[in-house]
Amino acid sequence: MMRLPDLENGAAGDAASQRGSRVLLIFAGCLLLLLLVGWLDYITGYELGFFVFYTVPIGLAAWYLGRWPGIWVALGATIAWWLADALAGAKYSSRFSFWWNSTVHFAAFVINAVTIAKIKLELRQRHELSAKLEAARQTLRAAARVLPCCPLCGKAHPQTGRDGPAELRDLARGNADLSGALCGECAHPGGDGDGAAPHQASS
Repeated sequence: MMRLPDLENGAAGDAASQRGSRVLLIFAGCLLLLLLVGWLDYITGYELGFFVFYTVPIGLAAWYLGRWPGIWVALGATIAWWLADALAGAKYSSRFSFWWNSTVHFAAFVINAVTIAKIKLELRQRHELSAKLEAARQTLRAAARVLPCCPLCGKAHPQTGRDGPAELRDLARGNADLSGALCGECAHPGGDGDGAAPHQASS
């Protein structure tokens, strides 16, 4: 019994280590893909634009790792684009043209990274909300199955051997979403048994 926390901590440490290894692997893969795109940009010459292909490693980093890793890859993409053009013999008539193009490329890459990361975040939040909504629906369906009477007409439900009120009480006690339906004595049973006895309405 005393070793269970150590086992749980070890399992959590292994999971964190695996996540860290996965992050490093994805980031390294994005950098390798970025080097490949930069090399293709270099061998095809500066006259052929490869701008759209630089967004692939940026998008992968932003989607799987988040906004800031995507921005770092965007910075790497800007440097790779500049090196590919410079080594291929691209010439600028002024320093302003060079800095303008570099800034525009970097800004476009960052916008792509931030946009993709935001889309991924919103999708994850939507999935989480959908899961919570489905859990709430299941709770309501479970509560409806053990109601002792019809909430519309008050007609008693046939329990067919089940203790409907007790099941409903246990369901409300075990679910935070239904805790507000219980009175203080049922929500926090005291010394009068287990609090399972139904309350009588005072006249």
